[in-house]
Amino acid sequence: LIKPQGGALWPFALGGFLAIASKYVLRYRENHLWNPTNFAITVLLLAAPDRVSVLSHQFGNDLTTNLVIWTFGLIIAARVGVLHITLTYLASFLVLGTLRAALLGQPILPEIAPITGPMYQLFVFFMITDPRTVVKGRRKQMVVAVLIAIMETLIRYAADRGMPLPTAFTAAPAFLALATVGPIAKWIDLRFIAPRPAGAPARHQALGSHA
Repeated sequence: LIKPQGGALWPFALGGFLAIASKYVLRYRENHLWNPTNFAITVLLLAAPDRVSVLSHQFGNDLTTNLVIWTFGLIIAARVGVLHITLTYLASFLVLGTLRAALLGQPILPEIAPITGPMYQLFVFFMITDPRTVVKGRRKQMVVAVLIAIMETLIRYAADRGMPLPTAFTAAPAFLALATVGPIAKWIDLRFIAPRPAGAPARHQALGSHA
């Protein structure tokens, strides 16, 4: 998903380290809060925006290729039981993209076309649907998917209006939206909604603590 400048290899090594470390350090009640890949890419984009970017058009927009990816992606999501998250996000993306195009007076297709790119394909099938980091409950999962799409739309709209945002926000708004909304939703779910595991102590726990 990342494309280092000048063929550098260190972003891959550092990204792998960050992804693995986040699973064991950024935890609450024995659950990691960030999708590891999302966390690693977001940190790299924020820390080194001039050296790291994300894939955009490198896989092309061939119709056959996209149909194959979407077909297999939808089948996998359905078998894992997270298809409702993918479809909710897609519907929200299309509706909000259309609304943003209307507000900006721009054509609709350029606003919704990014959903066919490799970054979004991997995002909607394997990142936003990560079973270890989504909230519990079908309805809540759908609500969080909508909130992530709304956050992404706000980031895009702010960038369109020329607001001074870090490069990472304009380079990968979906990743930043998930990195912002996802962990907060997961923490709230674990802290106030999800039942405490049997035998777990009642004391409050901070990030990185163990039950």
